[in-house]
Amino acid sequence: MLVLIKSFYHRFFPARQLLIRQNGEVKHMVLAPWFQVSLILITLTALAWLTWSTFRMLAQSQQINDIEQHQLTKQQRWQQQNQQQQTRYTEQLEQLAALEQKHALLQSVIESLPESMSKPLPSNDENETLPVQEHSSELHAPLTDEQQSDLGLQTPDRFKRLHAHYQHSFEHIEQQINQRHQTIVTVLKGAGLEDTLTVNDTDLVAGTAQGGPLDLFDESKIPSYFLGVADKLLVLNSLENLLSELPQTLPAADYYISSSYGLRKDPMNGRRAFHKGVDLAGWHKTAIFAPADGTVLRAGRNGGYGNFIELQHKNGFVTRFGHLNKIKVKNGQRVSKDDVIGLMGSTGRSTSTHLHYEVLVNGKHVNPVKITKALSRVR
Repeated sequence: MLVLIKSFYHRFFPARQLLIRQNGEVKHMVLAPWFQVSLILITLTALAWLTWSTFRMLAQSQQINDIEQHQLTKQQRWQQQNQQQQTRYTEQLEQLAALEQKHALLQSVIESLPESMSKPLPSNDENETLPVQEHSSELHAPLTDEQQSDLGLQTPDRFKRLHAHYQHSFEHIEQQINQRHQTIVTVLKGAGLEDTLTVNDTDLVAGTAQGGPLDLFDESKIPSYFLGVADKLLVLNSLENLLSELPQTLPAADYYISSSYGLRKDPMNGRRAFHKGVDLAGWHKTAIFAPADGTVLRAGRNGGYGNFIELQHKNGFVTRFGHLNKIKVKNGQRVSKDDVIGLMGSTGRSTSTHLHYEVLVNGKHVNPVKITKALSRVR
């Protein structure tokens, strides 16, 4: 083996002369075999090192590119999630604003319910408001569920439960409003007071003192159904106000009905006649009071009525009082419900001490007892 190596060495690396001509002179240099081998080894080593360095540099460059691409991808993912969180935050702010408007309207409706209606509502375990906290818009890592909760972002299910709660509350109130409204309408129609149902809000507001700062709801954030329930409550409250302004009681505290409304035999001549009012008999000088707020149209002597008072009330109602012993009001005077306007007597066409009491609606006589009984059922 050693012989082969020596043979190969002497065959391929013999001593060589290198001739160099310079300035007309020729010089020669002998390249020894060991020098040739050393030169080749150095060259091969340099090439190997250069190749290895090149591959290493390319590998590091690729690794750097991969890291940069990974960071860019991660940053883009963070930016995308941050944008999603910002969008969700904006959406939740809008939903919160809608919930706040619903809550404000619900509270206003509850506070505006008439005393005749029960006000307790279905219980709700959820909070009426959702705290959506302000947060920074800086780029940050993707949030976990716990971090999102700390940030103030709420789950869609919670919003759905809150919206469902308000829906149920308004449905509950609407049912009560419809029942109360139907009761009032039925009673008024049963008492022959259909004409009073045609009174609109403008008529009720006319002549009344009203005002105050303007505080509107943002109706764009409130479902039309909720607004419809609120409108029904306004109509109901108008009817309730109408009821409160009607003559709901007979105008004496101690009496008995001595002659009813309608056909009867006249007490003076015994002939059939129509009695346009009701006679309330009682003690002489029993106090007679106004059955509702009104204005005195007439006060004084009036033929067969004797001492007579006529009151004008709201919504086309007029009440008349005859046979009084004494009149305690004068023409044009405003009176309040339960104010004493006169004393029971027997003046005019009368057989004994009593009050002749009439009620007119838009100029038409109606039965005072029927109206009183009907209205007492809805108070």
